[in-house]
Amino acid sequence: MPAVTLTPDDLAPFVEIAEDKAEAMIEDALGMAQMLAPCIFDDAFAFAPAAKAVLRGAVLRWNESGQGGVTQLTALGFGQSFDNSQPRRTMFTSTEIAQLQGMCSSTSTAFAIDTAPECASTHADICALAFGAQYCSCGAELTLAGPLWETP
Repeated sequence: MPAVTLTPDDLAPFVEIAEDKAEAMIEDALGMAQMLAPCIFDDAFAFAPAAKAVLRGAVLRWNESGQGGVTQLTALGFGQSFDNSQPRRTMFTSTEIAQLQGMCSSTSTAFAIDTAPECASTHADICALAFGAQYCSCGAELTLAGPLWETP
């Protein structure tokens, strides 16, 4: 079972939506979220409640946008039209996308690959490295064995 789940019961305290409509909206939201931030469906995902809150907010906003429409008001021979439609452009706002993706990036750990590892050479006692310098003065880094004057 994925770490983040959303059901019509999770929406019920906020708004009354027909169950089949709520399930379809949730399915769409989960599908889009999986494309944007696939880590939220991993069993070991650490921020499940936060991701659920983002998804619930997106579904509720989508439901509130409704069909909209144009309203005509007329009084004393004067008329005015109001367009209260709010077209849905995307499932998630840019902030919600950043939040979901940020939850994924914080679950990974940093690592480093040393592309220039230290050589396994033996430096001379008089090498500058022995005195705290950041460079080799005995030539052991050139020979990859020992000091330059001792290498056969």
